[in-house]
Amino acid sequence: MNKVTLTQSIKLGIATGVFLATVASPVVAQETHTDCSLRIGSGPNGKIYELMVQDIQRVCGAEVSVCSIPSVGGLPNLMMLSASQAELGIVQLDTLTQMAMGGDENIAALQAVMPLHTNLLHILSLRTGAKVGTIRIGDTDVPWTGEVKVFKKFSDLRGARVAVVGSTQLLGQTLNHQTGYDMEFLIAESDDQAIKMLRDNQVQAVFTDGGWPLPSISRHLPASGLMLVEYDLPVNAPFVAVKRNYENLDAFNFSFLGIPNLLITRPFRSTGELGKRVATLQRCLLSHIDDLQEGRYQAGWKEIKNPMDTLGVVRFGNNSQKTVSR
Repeated sequence: MNKVTLTQSIKLGIATGVFLATVASPVVAQETHTDCSLRIGSGPNGKIYELMVQDIQRVCGAEVSVCSIPSVGGLPNLMMLSASQAELGIVQLDTLTQMAMGGDENIAALQAVMPLHTNLLHILSLRTGAKVGTIRIGDTDVPWTGEVKVFKKFSDLRGARVAVVGSTQLLGQTLNHQTGYDMEFLIAESDDQAIKMLRDNQVQAVFTDGGWPLPSISRHLPASGLMLVEYDLPVNAPFVAVKRNYENLDAFNFSFLGIPNLLITRPFRSTGELGKRVATLQRCLLSHIDDLQEGRYQAGWKEIKNPMDTLGVVRFGNNSQKTVSR
């Protein structure tokens, strides 16, 4: 567990991403898929990024073989793309934009194959509340100090300690900067570790992200003692406000902060072998978008309104557009 401050966020971004990419063991994944034509940086097993790549395999695998490289999420996917350890990856727009500003030309040069679903910031806390104002000596809480507070809205999180998973490391810092809430972030390597930190009163809330419905959220029942915290602040681009339901946690018409995703790739030459493979995948996805949206695939495909709109990021195969804004 490591604390992250606002001034460290961009400086630590690249180092953190490399660490997370190492945790994800991309090299092992490459060795496992030696017959793979295109490697796609996805996400943790069972989360939406990985499930979307499985859909891509089902629909387009006969035209070009693709394989999923598991990772913690968008941030390590960027690191893998920068290090040529993957040909494509799924990344949040805000993460891509922030990391492009960090000076890595390999990231700034990345191009978008197509837009994908919207990631939602899922905030978890305890139904019975968590202790705040506890006096700490070193890493130990002094007994009988502090009080219990229930966190129902994002605006309740002023000064809270929050476990952040994956790309919410950078998202949390962005929200801290925008709101001045002075939240303290502790990095968790997985949703399960973050929830353990919550139950152990090391943090008062958990930030994790993913498309709806997120399996790591849907699996919790009311008896788990967990609750979703609603996002109640104004939303500015590139973020969007999204209403969704999680019946399992008694959350109906809940407001979430949404962040658009993109399937991105390295700037391959159109005449090169890898460039031809990416172009084949792009054409396949565009030609099957109706099947993906209407068939037995992830609900996230239905969120794509215009598959040609790459949200200001240069589109693969159209070099007349601008690169990622730095």
